[in-house]
Amino acid sequence: MLSAIRGLKALIFPESKGCPLCGRQGAPHQICRFCLQMWADLAEGLVPCTKCGRFHAGQEGKMICWECREDEQPYIISRAVAPFEGPVREAVHYFKFCGRRGLAYPFGELMASLVVQLFPFRSFGAVVPVPLHIGRLRERGYNQAALLAEVIAGILKIPLQEEALLRVRETPSQTSLSRQEREENMKGAFIAGKEALLLQGKRVLLVDDVYTTGATVKECCRVLASAGVGELYVVALAAGIVKDKNPKEV
Repeated sequence: MLSAIRGLKALIFPESKGCPLCGRQGAPHQICRFCLQMWADLAEGLVPCTKCGRFHAGQEGKMICWECREDEQPYIISRAVAPFEGPVREAVHYFKFCGRRGLAYPFGELMASLVVQLFPFRSFGAVVPVPLHIGRLRERGYNQAALLAEVIAGILKIPLQEEALLRVRETPSQTSLSRQEREENMKGAFIAGKEALLLQGKRVLLVDDVYTTGATVKECCRVLASAGVGELYVVALAAGIVKDKNPKEV
């Protein structure tokens, strides 16, 4: 397994040296401490919702955001490495839209570490990426969530099931849509694939690059749950910031 991971690392980092984000000299293909500190600084004064993992203003402690209080989530817990702001947003943009697929390994490492830290006693039956529609996949050339999922599955030694969830409808851009509009936009966009039959009753880790309003993740989880999949956990590289209404301590 380790040799396979090293092979993957060599494949997606053919020429990179030093930090893949800023280019500072250091351990090859590892995000440097300066960039990691910038990411950590983004979360200063913020805490993650104990359910959806999105960030909101507050002090250390267990908090749940107002959206999770109003709407039941179809997963157990979702968490992200950092807020989707500033240098993190820029890094995700390069990863998704500029062909920087080599960022999958250092990003996936961070996400795998987060999973181990937060869910140390959870045994997952599979890692499932949020799928892209075939048209978008052909246009971009790769599914960033699938690349992240492959790295996470390799590091944690969990089976990767890319065909458990399929995207059958390409949805319009959700950038300008409200939370309710995004959820309506995602209905019917996904179906369970043949590999979902192998996951009935099993605990699954769903992987995406960014959790903004959660519309995409929630629809994916609903489809998997309807197919008989057991507990669902979610991990993302970045998560949005919840604004308005005060979070409630739990």
